[in-house]
Amino acid sequence: MLDWPAFLDPTLRLAFWTILVGSIANVTCAILGCFLVLRRMSMLGDALSHAVLPGLVIAFIVTGSTSSLPMFLGATLFAMLTAGLTRLLTTHGQASEESSLGIVFTSFFALGILLVQIFAEKVHIDRDAVLEGAIEYVALDTVQFLGLNWPAALWTTLFVLLAVIGWLSLFWKEIKTAVFDTDYAAAIGLYGYTMLATLIVLVAVCVVASFKIVGSILVVAMLIVPGASAQLLTQRLRNMILISCAFAAVSTAVGYAIAWQLNTSAAGMMAVVSGLGYVLALTFSPSQGLIALKLRRRRLQQRIHAEDVLGILYRWEESHKGHGLQRYPKLQEIQEIAGEDFRHASLEQLSKVGLIDLDREARYSLTDQGRLVAERIVRGHRLWESFLDTEFQLPGDHLHDAAHLMEHYLDQESREQIERDLGSPAADPHGRSIPPKVSD
Repeated sequence: MLDWPAFLDPTLRLAFWTILVGSIANVTCAILGCFLVLRRMSMLGDALSHAVLPGLVIAFIVTGSTSSLPMFLGATLFAMLTAGLTRLLTTHGQASEESSLGIVFTSFFALGILLVQIFAEKVHIDRDAVLEGAIEYVALDTVQFLGLNWPAALWTTLFVLLAVIGWLSLFWKEIKTAVFDTDYAAAIGLYGYTMLATLIVLVAVCVVASFKIVGSILVVAMLIVPGASAQLLTQRLRNMILISCAFAAVSTAVGYAIAWQLNTSAAGMMAVVSGLGYVLALTFSPSQGLIALKLRRRRLQQRIHAEDVLGILYRWEESHKGHGLQRYPKLQEIQEIAGEDFRHASLEQLSKVGLIDLDREARYSLTDQGRLVAERIVRGHRLWESFLDTEFQLPGDHLHDAAHLMEHYLDQESREQIERDLGSPAADPHGRSIPPKVSD
């Protein structure tokens, strides 16, 4: 039994070591999981956790023992075989990574099931231990070092974590390039495929090292969820790794605390907490969260509605030149032209920013600044109509609706490119003049 830190009572000491060992294992999974998420190989951990089954059975058959070392070696062998054969099928078998992985891991898992059935009287595999691990008992299996008792699992997980950190420190540039473009990394001499193979081997070792401690559920969760959550919060790889590590550590501590209170599976609760953390990241991420996405869509809709009003006022002025005040429309006239897309808030927004005026007769008109903005919008619309007419020969009655959608997304560079390609047309296919270039 662990007898230190001495200042903690036995119950808190047990919790301390459980959380520490679990955090080390889960942080290792989270670091490697970032690369799996970016490579779209998230289910590699799940595949490996199934594919090691024949390795466990064969290790027992050969040694007649269920001790940790032969089991670890057998599982590691089949994990590496899974990774290697998957890569071989992808490279030479004309199969995608997902297909290759599915072929190999299901074959190995089926082999493991057959071996279990054939040697059922000799092999004992605890389903609960496989799924949930035995993280609650890591503090009870100890080894002595420097005159103190340490959890045996601490050294295994710590060794794998240090190996992963060392790999990142030595080959950071190569790893980054290989993750995002393996072929390019290989072409410029950065060992792209070697780095990818090393990643898969490290994942295999990590899965096997963590398998007995936290079980297959938590291994898969920590290989996927922290990296996926961190990806929602940042676009930088370094920050993604750091956030995923913090995410894994917090999920471990909070999950264990909740499991302690509810007297339930610690590994299962850690996986649940990590899932809830992903939901929070998905909801509140400032760049990719559901709330931020909804706000961006709302702002886009508001901009489109406002630009539609500017376009209506501009075209109204074009068609009512020389009619005095009658060239300015009233609210009802704008509503009739805009139809269902009209939003009264657009008029208030445009008035507030000084792009339109409202006179005493309740007629709306463009200000000088509003007219410049409206010219850009109408210019993009008519250039796009000309482009569709020239390049695709669309019927005249199909041009307006398509251009009406596109006018809100054309920037100045796009408008200039279209104008050059078309030879600077003076009018659109309907004979209406194209406004002159206006700087954004």
